[in-house]
Amino acid sequence: MVDKWVEREMLRGLQGLLALRLSGAPAADAVGMTADIWLVAIGDKASTWKEGLDAERIRRAFATLFSRVRQWPSPAEFIDALPARVPQPALPKPPITEEQREQNRRRFSELVNKIFKRMPQ
Repeated sequence: MVDKWVEREMLRGLQGLLALRLSGAPAADAVGMTADIWLVAIGDKASTWKEGLDAERIRRAFATLFSRVRQWPSPAEFIDALPARVPQPALPKPPITEEQREQNRRRFSELVNKIFKRMPQ
């Protein structure tokens, strides 16, 4: 089952493809059924999609198809046209106090000493 926003973006894109009058296109009254099949085809991928991250990717994939295809595309061609997800910015490093830094130095020093004490001479 896919989210409503994925279904909405898929329908919008398929309607755009229908407007191109490509050979092999389904009948205009079958776009809903066509969208259902496409949603099944991408279902495993769509289950991890997030609207804020992926709605624009879906639109861009259809825009790519609009400009490149000469006949009705398959769901696989849509998946191939999907751009990579834009990476999210990393969280900043948490601040560390001078006391924590000193504790970490002591722990590291203790570990190094333990390792060298266990090593055979």
